Amino acid sequence: MQTTGSMKDEENGAEPDGGQSPGFIRFSSSDPANLPELSEKKYRVFGLLIILFALFLRFFHLGERVFHHDESIHSSLTLKLLEHGQYSYDPAYHGPFLYHSTALVFHFLGINDSTARLLPVLFGTAAILVLFLLKKELGKRGVLWSAFLLAASPSMVYFSRFFRNDMIIVFCTIAAIAGGVRYLENLHSLKRYPYLILAVSALALAVTAKENAYLIILIFGSYAGLSILYGIYSGWRKGKFRPSEPKKGREALFKSSVLLPYIPDVLLSGALFIFIVMLFYTSLFRNPESLFSIVERAFSHWMAMHRTERIGGPFYYYFPLLLVYEIPVLLFGTAGFLHFLKKRGKNSQFFLFLCYWALASLLLYSYLQEKVPWLVVHIILPFGILAGAYLGEMFPRRLKSSPVENADGTKPKTSEPKHFPAFRPELFRRSRTILAGVLALTLVISLVQGISVNYYRSMEPAEPMTYTQASPDIRELIEKIDGLKLGPKSMKIYVVDPKNLYWPLPWYLRDYEKTGYMSKLPMNKKYDAIIVPAAYQMYREIPEEDYASYNFTLRPGKEFTLYYKRSLERAE
Repeated sequence: MQTTGSMKDEENGAEPDGGQSPGFIRFSSSDPANLPELSEKKYRVFGLLIILFALFLRFFHLGERVFHHDESIHSSLTLKLLEHGQYSYDPAYHGPFLYHSTALVFHFLGINDSTARLLPVLFGTAAILVLFLLKKELGKRGVLWSAFLLAASPSMVYFSRFFRNDMIIVFCTIAAIAGGVRYLENLHSLKRYPYLILAVSALALAVTAKENAYLIILIFGSYAGLSILYGIYSGWRKGKFRPSEPKKGREALFKSSVLLPYIPDVLLSGALFIFIVMLFYTSLFRNPESLFSIVERAFSHWMAMHRTERIGGPFYYYFPLLLVYEIPVLLFGTAGFLHFLKKRGKNSQFFLFLCYWALASLLLYSYLQEKVPWLVVHIILPFGILAGAYLGEMFPRRLKSSPVENADGTKPKTSEPKHFPAFRPELFRRSRTILAGVLALTLVISLVQGISVNYYRSMEPAEPMTYTQASPDIRELIEKIDGLKLGPKSMKIYVVDPKNLYWPLPWYLRDYEKTGYMSKLPMNKKYDAIIVPAAYQMYREIPEEDYASYNFTLRPGKEFTLYYKRSLERAE
């Protein structure tokens, strides 16, 4: 009879003494539920610390970086919606959710760089919180490792502090997965409905946020379709689907009738999805839009961008970004991918889905000719979860030596599954030490890179992450203009650029009501100040004795000059 002690060992993930090969040691079971237990109190404390750490990284000096070109456009469109109630969907600027939700933030918290970035911060942090719904699949340690890797990821932090739609998509993606998994777990209970609402709402919000939501739906849908086809094929191979046999035909009909109770779920999902999508695309039902028109315009625009390679790049575009900033995620995510592809047993289907999602995301974003740094977060998300799950399984594995022979002189019997590897103690200890060292080294490198790119070099053109980031000269320019005698209500300013690439100036000059933006010099030369490309010889147009000049960099490769009336300068 098995002793109480050995039973406890089995419950905590260790094999009883009789299950060890002589002179060797083995890993404990690779299922999260069978790993050495982490107490609920420690799990919650560590989880809370990770969330607070994530919030600190995302809120710290949130408004210090000058607005990026895209951020300033999004903010200006939000102001237009807030002040004039005007919104019309343009796929070039993505979906309506960001504008409507940020307009609400502006209304209650004020209009500045920090409040504009509040939604990405909250959604980026909420994405980490949602991981805790996957405790049964990832295990407590897997959840904590995944949460930490995503909380500290330099890319995730950077684009959680960036007024774009991508962190909303990241949240919606993981929320849809968590809701779907918990829905299936509670399929025969009324508890399934909150999870169904979570999953459907997340997918609907993703569609209202940005067009790559359709890629996520494609990845999830293709996996579901392949799983169904594989199930049908497996059933056919086992002889379960033979319509010519009346008995089995009746069984198939009975099984199909089992789906009838879930028709309300389908109807609820469809109604909720359409309601959320149309609510935002019609700007709270004020503008006429059709669902077909929304989808058609999104696909037409982005397929055109792909064909013309508007922002093209090589297939390997994202690999340098991952190598520079995301070494732990790349290294241990790849290790997790290979590990879980071979894993069998509890939760193997979930991990197979994670592997499919990670590979599909990497291949799709590498193929599509819209190569920009912020899309890397959609690759980091699945690989970060795989890395966390892998680390959660690897490091709590415990060693348990067994005697060479039992008390009666017989050799112990091996009861462990054949696929568990056996190692000599010294070899295993050495390999685990090396693995821990690699993990520590890569985490330090990633943390240093994250601190550097987010707080010290966030506006450096040499940083691959920053990508056409506006220059810090913008703040000095605005201080210069603010220091002139005329105020925002009366100063007449022109901003000229032949390609209309003068952003983020419209955002920072938003209070100057008499500012005009154009592609060529104005015929009317009665202005107080004018901003033009530095190559323009403005002193041929205006008298040098009347106008002073101030040179500044708008963003890499864009040098501009401010000309302003000398009479507006304040006396020192």
